[in-house]
Amino acid sequence: MRPRRNKLLLTLLSILVIQALVLSCGFLDEEIADDTEPIPAEEAVRPPTRTPRPVSPNQSTSGDSWLVMFYQNADDQILEKDIYIDLNEAELIGSSENLTLVSQIDRYRGAFKGDGNWTSTKRFYIEQDGDLNAVHSSEIEDLGEADSGDKQTLVDFATWAITTYPADRYALILSDHGAGWTGGWSDNTPVEGSQFTVNDIDTALAEIIANTGINGFELVGFDACLMAHIEPLSAIAPYARYAVASEEVEPSLGWAYHYFLEKLAENPSMDGAELAQHIVDGYIREDIRIVDPDARRAYLEELGVRGDMNPARMADELGGSITLSAIDLSQMGAVNQAFNDLTLALAEENPRKAAKARSYAQAYESIFGGNAPSPFIDMSHFADLLQDQYGANSAVGQSAEGLRQAVGQAVLAEKHGPERPGSNGMAVFFPTSNQFQDFYRAYVKQASRFAGASLWDDYLVNHYTGTAVKPSGADLALLEPQYGQVPDMAQLEESGAEVSEAVVAPGKGEITISPLTVDLEEIPPEGVATISADISGGNIAYIYVYTLYFDEESNSYLSVDLDFLDAGEVKDIGGVIYPDWGTDDPLLLDVEWSPIVSFISDGSQEALAAAEAEVYGVGTEDTTYLVWGTYTFVEDDVTRDAVMRFDAEGNFINLYGFLDDNGQGAPREIIPQVGDQFTVEEKWLEFDNNPDGEIAYYNGDTLTFGSSPMSLVIDGTYTGSYVVGILVEDFDGNTYEQFTTINVTE
Repeated sequence: MRPRRNKLLLTLLSILVIQALVLSCGFLDEEIADDTEPIPAEEAVRPPTRTPRPVSPNQSTSGDSWLVMFYQNADDQILEKDIYIDLNEAELIGSSENLTLVSQIDRYRGAFKGDGNWTSTKRFYIEQDGDLNAVHSSEIEDLGEADSGDKQTLVDFATWAITTYPADRYALILSDHGAGWTGGWSDNTPVEGSQFTVNDIDTALAEIIANTGINGFELVGFDACLMAHIEPLSAIAPYARYAVASEEVEPSLGWAYHYFLEKLAENPSMDGAELAQHIVDGYIREDIRIVDPDARRAYLEELGVRGDMNPARMADELGGSITLSAIDLSQMGAVNQAFNDLTLALAEENPRKAAKARSYAQAYESIFGGNAPSPFIDMSHFADLLQDQYGANSAVGQSAEGLRQAVGQAVLAEKHGPERPGSNGMAVFFPTSNQFQDFYRAYVKQASRFAGASLWDDYLVNHYTGTAVKPSGADLALLEPQYGQVPDMAQLEESGAEVSEAVVAPGKGEITISPLTVDLEEIPPEGVATISADISGGNIAYIYVYTLYFDEESNSYLSVDLDFLDAGEVKDIGGVIYPDWGTDDPLLLDVEWSPIVSFISDGSQEALAAAEAEVYGVGTEDTTYLVWGTYTFVEDDVTRDAVMRFDAEGNFINLYGFLDDNGQGAPREIIPQVGDQFTVEEKWLEFDNNPDGEIAYYNGDTLTFGSSPMSLVIDGTYTGSYVVGILVEDFDGNTYEQFTTINVTE
């Protein structure tokens, strides 16, 4: 066996699978011949506020009128410009006889300086104009600095909009950071740390309906990351008929507003199902910043690309990691019933196989830090793996098929890129044992409607403690329409299953690794050494090769490489490839190793950076690599934990920042601006205070973004002393290791 390698780059490990969405996917360093002058970047000046169109009831005799409400929380340096452009995209269509569009947008104090650089919260009646750089719609009200992370701000906006512009159908689209069952829509001004929980969204929709007397929302859309998960979808099921959301991180482009609003303006008689499908159909491919030549060139220029690009190719490049789903919320009761049937079947079987299915299911960006696998997994792909593990004709297999069919009925339309092959439209939280201990109580208290309707929280307790699942613990009536009723969320918060027994992880391995042997303790830079080891025990998920480089000055070892080890045999379930280690015990390894060190270059200087491969089992030409660090917005000196992504040739793809420290909190794509900086995170093995060594993290070198994108460079010429390890990860995310030393000399 040998580590999987590309001709240029070593295939490296990502212990946390980062589902970074492709925004520029390998074309940022291209220079494409084009005679068209780039669009000037001057800031447009918004014209004076105009008197709004006289308000009159917009309910039609044919029942065809729509009110679409945009709750746009752009009070964030990452999001502001992209959400503001979304508002400008909506202006390309504007309100019409049977279609009323209104926005409440909260801007940031820095970041995007365009269109007057105002920083408050304003309401607009959206009118048609063709300017993507400035809002020309009627300003209804300036609210000052609103707290867009307070649910009451959402309630006030939607209540105002519905009572001011009544219609036959109502759509509410919420834009900002999303983070699965933990919620999102954060706003640190004026209140630090303000944000919605899923329960907040639940009660906000209930209060809006109670305040206005409407017969529910026709559609609720989450133009945000990680919200096509069963927990938030269950929370909104009583209040809306259809939903649109993404299982994965969304790109900064957001939705193709011009496309689906044009469809709605042309045919306002459509229902929410048809509108939801148009939103999914147009996602990325029909975005105005791709299909419009001037907007496309301006966007490419912002990304550091001179010239133009074929729009179809650009959409393909951007679509590698995307997901988007249109959901029939009337089917959420059936989905939860099928999921409950599956949990009851699982509770009667060996949980080790379920842990294995969790390890290999299609996963999405984690918000829980980078030291464990992502607990966000696709439900239907998980069901596929359960059928493979337990057998299609077993009780688990038959229940898993029932879940697949129920999800298939609920998902009206679904789109995913080739880098997320196991995506089927709806995800769920399945934590490791450590994540279970850290987050379970918050889970049932912040996604309480789902916990009340589902047995999944009971199964998580069963999986990790052995406590029996009680079928009476689920009330599916919680998912039925509840118009005009505001739930007692404090009572719902008590519906989660209790943890009364010690946590025991069925996915944990009893793994031992023999001392490593090496055929050559000294090799030249271009040489190859063979490392041998015997691995005993079960529950092996992945095996890695881990390399550290000795720094004489500090007497410490710097991590330079963490690489998937190819099992030779693989399994392919639903397009997701994972290793098949066979049944031999012990497992005999012979690993070929050669020295390699990676750098990030900003064009003028380089910084040591350990890259990590994103996904196991893809072809080397499709491999993508991650580098962790800290992003600094130089203008206002704000920093975010961040991760950069590169393709197999070392070209910069995109960069994501996280709201919280240690790679936690809601992720969102950052478009690097000239002058902003990235400081590489370095991981060292030190012996100063511990003779057995301990891991410490430090800031490495800082690079500055310029007019050209950064690149990943591989260097195989470094001589010196290397420590090379074999690491084994079990189905619970735990690792086991052994090390040896190899000297590289001229």
